[in-house]
Amino acid sequence: METNEKRVLVVDDDDAIRALLFTVLRRRGMKVDMARNGAEALERCLQCHYSVILLDLMMPRLSGYEFLAHLEHEWRGERPIVVVLTAGTEPRNLNPAYVAGSVRKPFDIELLLDTLNGCLSTIVPRAQLDGCPPAESETRARRGGAPKEDAN
Repeated sequence: METNEKRVLVVDDDDAIRALLFTVLRRRGMKVDMARNGAEALERCLQCHYSVILLDLMMPRLSGYEFLAHLEHEWRGERPIVVVLTAGTEPRNLNPAYVAGSVRKPFDIELLLDTLNGCLSTIVPRAQLDGCPPAESETRARRGGAPKEDAN
């Protein structure tokens, strides 16, 4: 595993959206991990450094709003760039120090890729935490598989 990398975390409770984003980003050569809700995203952030987080707001267990509150109050070190994915109206009450922008669902995949590439181009690769596993996109690429649908 590389010690310096630009890794993306996709956080969405919709299996189809997670699978689509995972596949598209992996095919573009990005290192990608996934989480089904904010609680899983927090666990992932304790294991690995992420450059960009694509974050759904409306999720079970821990919503995107609650995840952002944790990020604002408890985050130590370099913060990831957060791009919100939302099916509702564009949220206006999000702290711009933590949220770079939002993309409305259903999203144009090319617009989302342009936004993500713009974010990634502004940062340098981050040193990974000790014990951070290889990105899911790398382990699945070796196995030749797409992400499996989770049975919640």
